[in-house]
Amino acid sequence: MGVRQTGSVAESVRRWVDRLSDRAFFDSGDVPGPSRAVESALSRLAAEGEIVRVRRGTYWKPPPARFGRRARPVPLEAGLHVGGRGAGPAGVSAARVFGLTTQVPAIERVGVPGRAPEPMPGVRFSSRPYSRREHDLNPYEVALLEVLRAFDEVAERSWDELVAVVGDAVREGRIRPERVAAAVEEEHDRSARQRWNRLAEALPALVSV
Repeated sequence: MGVRQTGSVAESVRRWVDRLSDRAFFDSGDVPGPSRAVESALSRLAAEGEIVRVRRGTYWKPPPARFGRRARPVPLEAGLHVGGRGAGPAGVSAARVFGLTTQVPAIERVGVPGRAPEPMPGVRFSSRPYSRREHDLNPYEVALLEVLRAFDEVAERSWDELVAVVGDAVREGRIRPERVAAAVEEEHDRSARQRWNRLAEALPALVSV
C-alpha cells in the first residue's frame, strides 16, 4: 500500500511539474501531497534533469535542452524568488537595473525584508527593513532604494541620469512614488532618505509630461 501510494504521489508531482511554465521557480511546499513523498519525487526529477534544485526546497523548471545541455537559472532571478515579496537587487546589482554601471558582479546581491537567508550559489543576501514587504515594493522599487543607499559607491554615471531613468520608470508604472516614499520613511539609512528628498524635488517635472 505504501509503495503504491508513493508511486502515485510521484506521478502526481510529475504531472504538476509538467503543467508549469518553462523557467518557473517553485517551492516544494507549493506541490500538493505528503511533504516527504513530494520531496522524494522532486529529488528524483532533479536527478533526471527535469528540474533544477536551486537550494533546499526550491526548484526551477528549465526550458527544453538544446544540444544536450540544460539551462541554469539566472542567479539574480533565483535570489529574488528566495527573497520573496519586497526583495530586490542591491549594491552593484541594483545599479545595473538603472544602467548606472557597466560592472558585472561576480556575486549578485539581493536585499530582503527581515532576516537574510543563507547564501546560495552566485547570490548573497542582505537584511533590510520589513516595511518593504508591508508596502509590497516590487524589485525595481527596491533597487531604487538600494541605489539611494549607496549611490556614490555603485554608480558610474551621473545623478541626473538616475533622475531621468527614474522619471521614465514612474511614467511607465514600474515605480510607484507613493509606495517608495512611504517605505523611505522607515529606512534606517539616512543617505537613502536624503537622496530620495533630492530626487523627489525633480520628479514632478519628469512625471507631468
